[in-house]
Amino acid sequence: MTAQSARRNYAGATLDYLGARYVGVGPEACSYTTEAVQIPMRDGVRLAADFYSPELPNKQSPAGLIMIQCCYGRGAGISFINARVFAARGYQALFVSTRGTHGSEGIFDPGSNEEYDSQDIVSWMRQQPWYPGSFATLGASYLGYSQWALLHDPPEDCIAAVIPVAPHDQAWHTWGTGSFRLDRAAWSDLMSKRDKEQGSFLSNLANIPGLSFLRSAKLERAVADLPLEESLKRYFGDRAPWLFEYLKHPNVDDEYWATRRHHIALERANIPILLVSGWYDTFTTQTLHQYTQLRERGANVNLIVGPWTHVQGSGLYSMPEIMDFLAEHVAKTGKYNRSQARIYITGPGEWRSLPSWPPSTQPHALYLQEGSGLGFGLPAQAARPLSFIFDPLNPTPSIGGNQMSAGGRLNDSAYADRSDVLTFTSEALTEDLEILGSPFIHLMHESNPPFADLFVRLSEVDLEDVSHNITEVYRALDPARDTTQPLKLDLQDCAHRFRAGTRVRIIIAGGSFPMYARNLGTAEDRVRSDKTAPPATYSEHCWWSLAISSTYCNANLIANC
Repeated sequence: MTAQSARRNYAGATLDYLGARYVGVGPEACSYTTEAVQIPMRDGVRLAADFYSPELPNKQSPAGLIMIQCCYGRGAGISFINARVFAARGYQALFVSTRGTHGSEGIFDPGSNEEYDSQDIVSWMRQQPWYPGSFATLGASYLGYSQWALLHDPPEDCIAAVIPVAPHDQAWHTWGTGSFRLDRAAWSDLMSKRDKEQGSFLSNLANIPGLSFLRSAKLERAVADLPLEESLKRYFGDRAPWLFEYLKHPNVDDEYWATRRHHIALERANIPILLVSGWYDTFTTQTLHQYTQLRERGANVNLIVGPWTHVQGSGLYSMPEIMDFLAEHVAKTGKYNRSQARIYITGPGEWRSLPSWPPSTQPHALYLQEGSGLGFGLPAQAARPLSFIFDPLNPTPSIGGNQMSAGGRLNDSAYADRSDVLTFTSEALTEDLEILGSPFIHLMHESNPPFADLFVRLSEVDLEDVSHNITEVYRALDPARDTTQPLKLDLQDCAHRFRAGTRVRIIIAGGSFPMYARNLGTAEDRVRSDKTAPPATYSEHCWWSLAISSTYCNANLIANC
């Protein structure tokens, strides 16, 4: 133990014991010491960090070194899941605060500095007497983004990575649908108050009540007011300047986003990687894209997808698998005896091991019937076009789904009672039907005026006539599109079994607020204008296609009208 390091005290040991029981990991191997360090960057900025060193008996060597970069502080709660739990099992851990946060110098500009700062951290580690010659990386959400930034140029001595619920592309999340993702405002609110509030970002998110993911009633009003940008400026003042840069750059290919997009990491990373996600996580689509890209290259990648939201998927329920992964690829003392893809099937609530994701499927057809029904047979006659009216001043609400904190599997029956929503529901199924992969939908769509967004959701109506969400897609449509051609929209991947007696439901709306900034129905910028068109009529001539595989009839599901 160095003169600057401190041994774990009784309170810390108690926290570690209780935390380990909660996340389901085995007994500790040792205690540990913690040393505060300062890490110099190439531009003179110094990053604050804590180095955890295990106190091992009989001069045993540590199991390996884990590097973690975090913008949410280094307090007891977040350090447990990212450093303490590993230090107590024999690993060294370097827990670094991101530039401009929690004692680290410089200006916090989300996503822009991680690529180079992470390389400088690695250079500094190599010069330390405790450096074992290799390291792994770990951490969820923004901590995972920092790993992808490092893997933009993978160090040769980086030997493994654990990346739960994390994006590699900030632009994709912010503007990838064509509409501004409003959880960027809530996240920016928390981050801009990071030195004034106690507790980690993740714990704050987990305690936000109600359906809204917004930080407070005041922020909720700011997001609802028009023009959006002006209203947010009144709320934030000089806080969170990055948020207004996000609003200025809706084109994901804009040069502004170049340092915040790390698709190249998916082409270059050649280390074992464990990806963890949840069906209701904010970044599920990106995680599954990461898995697909890595697997197609032949990289060593494992995937876990549970029935989890963002916070739940951050490692709280996958710590035993994470420990096994590190034991094989870092400590070299164990084996990760899991399939390449470990997937939770919603509906029956069961885990399934698969050689890859998604498995092969065959298409099934589901057709729109008269009376807002869905059926497997061709209708006797062509169904009439249906329409609904979307009002930008009273937008369709977000209910569950892939929101940052208010998401999940929720009762979305309320959509069926709204005049700005179309719902199509099948008769009760006579046998089980299973979806494994990405459903897609074909539909003829017109709107007047032509400026429109579409929200499409696949839900299940249970035996008590209660509807729950399964998967969805949101898309801002091109007003110059050819409306004589059908739209094809891919819904997010899912794994769900409709059990016999349940019903399939498809939900269509013109918005999902406050998950996405609403379409104002005009040609003007949706974040800078307060001019809204009168409530718009959306007309649907539907031709549905759903990629659905069935264990029992080995088929997929489609709908036409």
